[in-house]
Amino acid sequence: MWLLLQSLMWWTVRAEDLTFVPLNKEFLDRLRNETYYNRYATPTQYDGIPTNVSLSMFIEGMSSFSAQTMDYHLDMYFQQEWHDHRLAHNNSSPILVKDKKVFGEMWHPDVYFANAKSASFQEVTADNFLIWVYPDGRVWYDARISVVVSCNMDLWKYPLDSQECPLRVLSYAYPESVLRLVWSIKEGVLPIDRNPEITMPDMQLKDIRTGYCNGTYATGVWSCMTAVFYVEREMMHHVMQTYLPTALIVVISWFNFWLDVDSAPARVSLSITTLLTISTQANAVKLALPEVSYMKAIDVWMGSCMAFVFGVMIEFTICHFAKNQELIRCDPQPSLIVDTALSTLFGAARDIEDLNDEDLGISSRENHIALNMLNPERAEPRLRTLAADVNTNGARLVTSLQHIFFFSF
Repeated sequence: MWLLLQSLMWWTVRAEDLTFVPLNKEFLDRLRNETYYNRYATPTQYDGIPTNVSLSMFIEGMSSFSAQTMDYHLDMYFQQEWHDHRLAHNNSSPILVKDKKVFGEMWHPDVYFANAKSASFQEVTADNFLIWVYPDGRVWYDARISVVVSCNMDLWKYPLDSQECPLRVLSYAYPESVLRLVWSIKEGVLPIDRNPEITMPDMQLKDIRTGYCNGTYATGVWSCMTAVFYVEREMMHHVMQTYLPTALIVVISWFNFWLDVDSAPARVSLSITTLLTISTQANAVKLALPEVSYMKAIDVWMGSCMAFVFGVMIEFTICHFAKNQELIRCDPQPSLIVDTALSTLFGAARDIEDLNDEDLGISSRENHIALNMLNPERAEPRLRTLAADVNTNGARLVTSLQHIFFFSF
């Protein structure tokens, strides 16, 4: 509401300017009289004092604060005001000038935007500029300009950052001793006003401040003015597109803790998938930002998420390795079981060979077991064959083999 009232006051102060006198022959004749008017000389050049030029702006639109290109767009009404006693006239109202050719025949300040990447005049549907020449020689110039302004953003807090983007205005040819730039000072009117309906999708305009940036160069001291736009980045977009998805991915990776350690395929697949998703999300964030040499807040967040997901993989690897080592210590290897059984079996076979026929009660011709019938390279002893080769009186042999495998396993 306050901004709307200021805008109304801005136009109310200039309500008297709505009544004007059309451009007439008398004014043109005086303007084109080279003995009377020199358009290459400042109004106060022969007086030895600088010409004061008052500047003011009305920001009609603002958009495209780009971190990638480090710039922003302005659409504004740019006003300049100065006194030129040579253009004083006897009319009761200001003279309106809308002809570019006539404007080119008048002296006017050569101000420019020092940190602008590009600028253009609005020319639809007609040239958006006007000049009012008041009876006392006061000249008021207004033009609508679109500017792409460079802004060196500090992104180390991105996307939690706020930026200060200046707009610098200087004279191109005249030093401060010839032309002095000042901000317009009028009661109830701000030097820089703005459209209260300005909204931006990614930024919020907090404040506009004016200042001076006079600089000393090899050619002298040059008058300079600054308009600093204080903007703050909107967070909701980044919360929905970056912070919330990556946080959910980290939580999903923690599901590994509830899976069995022996479920290696499931745990590895879940860990790899979440890690690749985090990496893809981090690359998408980097594409929207310039390549800077310092770490940003979003880099810390993405790095932390990746570390959590990678930690889940480390945890699974350690647990899986520890469990395998525990099984090796508790359970003997199958090869040791076979070797023990075979060595015991061969020892029993030798004992049987030493027994005489009377002890067995059978004919040695029918039931004699030769040592060369046993193959020491066989992994599994033929227990069934040995038991079948003896008769009912060979129960001692079967009982001996049963004792062998009972103690082996």
